[in-house]
Amino acid sequence: MNEKIKEYFKNPRNLEIMTDASVMGKGGDPSCGDYIELYLKIEKDIIKKASAMVAGCPYAIATTSAFTEMITNQSLDDAMMISGDRVAALLGGLPEEKIHCSLMGPEALRNAAHNYIMARICTPMAS
Repeated sequence: MNEKIKEYFKNPRNLEIMTDASVMGKGGDPSCGDYIELYLKIEKDIIKKASAMVAGCPYAIATTSAFTEMITNQSLDDAMMISGDRVAALLGGLPEEKIHCSLMGPEALRNAAHNYIMARICTPMAS
């Protein structure tokens, strides 16, 4: 485990339930042990705050923590372009068997974005 991953694991960022989140999305697989719930506060399609709850190994914690920092203050469209490869690169690379950890954030973001868009579509317009 490299020093950057150790730093994000030992001092995680944004790992909390956001009670005033605009939307939440899930990523990973609870049956295998690595799983996240990503909470987003979105204003005018900008992610103003991102936090997550994560279950899993140190790599899952580190990648989730880094991902929340990467997407904060990004437009939803720009955040959606952040891949697991970019998360892994920010952390100096991951062992092959831990690459799936870097994919949980982008997966949860896609699910949160879907929930956000559906809520906007399904909310009746004020008259």
